[in-house]
Amino acid sequence: MECKGDYGFEMIAADEIQEIIHRERTMLIDLRSVEYYQNGHIENARNFPYEYIGEWQREIPSGISLILYCEHGNLSLLAARKLRGRKGALYTVSGGYQAYLAKNDF
Repeated sequence: MECKGDYGFEMIAADEIQEIIHRERTMLIDLRSVEYYQNGHIENARNFPYEYIGEWQREIPSGISLILYCEHGNLSLLAARKLRGRKGALYTVSGGYQAYLAKNDF
């Protein structure tokens, strides 16, 4: 894992997702559009598109860890910045879904 620093979130590699899920009470969030999500996603991920973050962020229970990912990692960084300060750890997957696919040889 990369250092959290003052950002309020940690950037993680795709191969660290399962480790965090097993270690913490976690919600895996796919920030991509419904169409992208339906064409493939990480197992057990919930689809909360980035453009509706103002609506769905209120539905997320506080105190649980969030792992955010998008297609390449850019939107998840923006989302993490908007969500920082909430209770619970916040992670963003470096390289996004494409990094996950590359690590898992899909």
